[in-house]
Amino acid sequence: MNPISAVKQSPSPNYSAVAIAHDLFILHLMEGGYLGSVAWLCRPEARASAHYCSNADGTEITQLVPFGAKAWAECNFNGRGISGEYPGFTAQGVPDATLRAMARHGAWILRAYGIPCQHAAGGQGRGYCMHHDLGVAGGGHVDVCGVGDSTWQTIESYIKQEYDALGDGQLPPWALHGAPAPQSVVLPPPVTPTPTHGGADRSSPGDMHDHPTASGYPLGSRADVQWRLRKVGANPQLGVTGTDNGATHAALATFQRAYRLTETGEINPTTWATLEKATA
Repeated sequence: MNPISAVKQSPSPNYSAVAIAHDLFILHLMEGGYLGSVAWLCRPEARASAHYCSNADGTEITQLVPFGAKAWAECNFNGRGISGEYPGFTAQGVPDATLRAMARHGAWILRAYGIPCQHAAGGQGRGYCMHHDLGVAGGGHVDVCGVGDSTWQTIESYIKQEYDALGDGQLPPWALHGAPAPQSVVLPPPVTPTPTHGGADRSSPGDMHDHPTASGYPLGSRADVQWRLRKVGANPQLGVTGTDNGATHAALATFQRAYRLTETGEINPTTWATLEKATA
């Protein structure tokens, strides 16, 4: 099986900075591709997120939401556990490599948070489940398999194998639990956003952008950077879209030039420190 070779952090603005219960690991199928889904979930207007997105074979992870905070992923179940998104379309089925990635990451989360290695049918109790398990209260999503069919049985067997293989030893630190340092943030991919789950709003009543920053967006996120650049008179003008684009790079380069920094059009520790101070 392929090991995880890259863990990135691109904070989504679409989460509530409140603690969740770690009762569930919830598997999602994106109904789209990896990079386009990451780009979509970083847009404020998406009103949806997940704790992380994986590429097709599980070798790369992009974390969007701290594992202790509430992602906007399953509506009324948002406070119950950790959500993982995997690329693919229900109508096309899911390759074996992706099923194994789901199991490998899921086993890590079950071990890390002391969640029992068992199916939590209907999202009741503690364990793992697919998004469709949660029914209308979870957003009414349909996944690639039905509980009890051959694909589901394969997922369950893979999770058990990976869970047993991890044992009680040291866990691989592939995901970060807290919010990232701004200079470690990787900007969302410069691709066309692809609405996951058909673009459905997956927030629940009362969910709001509630982050302890002047912008109200996660510290160092693309939306936070765009808000700060606007505050210092970004040229060219920017919208707070949360996505990567040429205008943001140009505005960063202009800011760096004005403050006599190395002109790269990218965030680095020196640029971030200067931008943060300028917008304190």
